[in-house]
Amino acid sequence: MQSSKSHLTTGEVAAMYGVRVWQARRAADALGHEIPRAGLYRLIPHGLLGPLGEELKRRGWMRAETGAAHA
Repeated sequence: MQSSKSHLTTGEVAAMYGVRVWQARRAADALGHEIPRAGLYRLIPHGLLGPLGEELKRRGWMRAETGAAHA
């Protein structure tokens, strides 16, 4: 189920893709995009979910079929 929010936290993204929060954070940082923040929280725009899922797969942190529904 996709959230109606325009941004997701790394914790929400980690839960969505079935990875650990630190993995979602490192993959988001590796995208080379300016990720907005609210305090210590990274706020990942929905438009980056596909590239973030690809980065998680590239790093071997997510099985290919896990993120297919989220891309």
